Amino acid sequence: MAEPRRLVTPATPPAEDPIGDPGTAPRAQARPLTDEELRDLDERESERDRRPGLVLNLSFRTRLTIALVAASIIPLGGFGVLLLILDPAAGQGTTIGRLLLFILVVAAISGILLAYLLAADLTAPLRAIAAAVERASAGDLSTPIIVPGEDELARLAESHNRLAGDLERRNRELGRILEAIQRGSPRDSPDFIAGRTANDARSAFGMIDAYVLLVDPGVIPVQERIPGESLPIRAVLRAGDEELGVLVGHLPATRLWERADQDLLELYASEVAVAIRNAQLFARVESQNTQLLELDAAKDDFLRGVSHNLQTPLTSIRAYADQLGRDQPDRRLGIIAEQTDRLSRMVRQLLTVTRLESGALRPRSEVVALAHPVRRAWEALAAQDIPFTVDDRSAGWLAVADVDQLDQVLWAVLDNALKYGERTPITVEIAPDPEQGRLRLTISDAGPGVAESDRTRLFRRFERGAERSADDGSGLGLYVSRELCRAMQGDLVLEPHDPGRGAAFSIYLPGEPPEDG
Repeated sequence: MAEPRRLVTPATPPAEDPIGDPGTAPRAQARPLTDEELRDLDERESERDRRPGLVLNLSFRTRLTIALVAASIIPLGGFGVLLLILDPAAGQGTTIGRLLLFILVVAAISGILLAYLLAADLTAPLRAIAAAVERASAGDLSTPIIVPGEDELARLAESHNRLAGDLERRNRELGRILEAIQRGSPRDSPDFIAGRTANDARSAFGMIDAYVLLVDPGVIPVQERIPGESLPIRAVLRAGDEELGVLVGHLPATRLWERADQDLLELYASEVAVAIRNAQLFARVESQNTQLLELDAAKDDFLRGVSHNLQTPLTSIRAYADQLGRDQPDRRLGIIAEQTDRLSRMVRQLLTVTRLESGALRPRSEVVALAHPVRRAWEALAAQDIPFTVDDRSAGWLAVADVDQLDQVLWAVLDNALKYGERTPITVEIAPDPEQGRLRLTISDAGPGVAESDRTRLFRRFERGAERSADDGSGLGLYVSRELCRAMQGDLVLEPHDPGRGAAFSIYLPGEPPEDG
């Protein structure tokens, strides 16, 4: 893995930081070292590492204790050695030699104890600074470090206290910003968000005044900083590559404003820009939804009027076609009658849709045996050459339903099976469900069935299969049939695909069991 490139600080400082406080010293900009400088630096470090010396892995307190002991014993030991050199006869005397040895031992013990106490006292500020740094890393920024004096340790403690104060202040600002962002709602208007943002910015950053202008930031000039007067600040409301406005304000002249403060303000401005963009999009969607609802209501009114207006001429066409057919039989008159009936059923479906959506449809509950309405609906379709079977296993159960609405449902489902079953045999099965207290009527064909992609949308309004054209119907039959079944406290469902049959639709209706005996 390649070693990360080191940075070096140039001797000449750059120009003053435009964001920083005017009274602070400018910060030096770091530049990457060249490959040649990196090699020279590595060689110097290697040479320094190979340099002879004490390389014991000792702590600072231990090294300080050893230094103090050495500083207290070495002069005394040197004095004894010098005494022995100057007066060789003193070394031959037993009493003087023992006295010198005793003095050295006492001096060594005293020096060790005194060095330990001095090392503990000298390292106390360092321990306090280390404990404060640990508290700060754990999130406690409220306890300052108190180191008397004006030396390097005191300045280090003062720098830590100032840094902790700045971090605590920025944490409060960040908390207020998050609280302000959480209060937002996409239903708020952009002007309301702009006004609330200005108030929140004044409270969070301690501004004298603040304004959010939803204009091009280029038309708002940048104010110059004048020493002794309020400090102007600004941040562009940027959502992606789009600039929606600018946040401008003033701070007290004594307030420090550093790069971290500016970054926090710009982060807040970007979040406000996103909120304004979301509010604009939400308002646009709301407007479009309102227009769609109005168009849908206008469409329903149009369909309702057209349906009522078509019903009368269709009835007249069918009546005259039947009269002409009795006087002079003609196949063409029969076709006119069939197409008139088909158009009448489509108009009836449109009328049912409008009545369902307006809530005007109220089914009448009657007791009916299902086999007879099924055969009557099949006869109305006049499909003579299609095999048709009714498997009635109701065992005396009767359905509770509106007979007219049931006829409309049966005709739509049977017509659907006849049309899309490719004229295959159609089977109707009627069976009770005693546990649920209802009857199940399943109409199935032997055709290709319903494609998986069409199963989820068959019951929607004006929906047909993906491979069906507009000539195959209005797309209202299944929708109207299901809504009519649900209005009768039942349901219409598409059964899961069975390899042994085509499409199968089941009509569920409330039922009454047969009387005992």
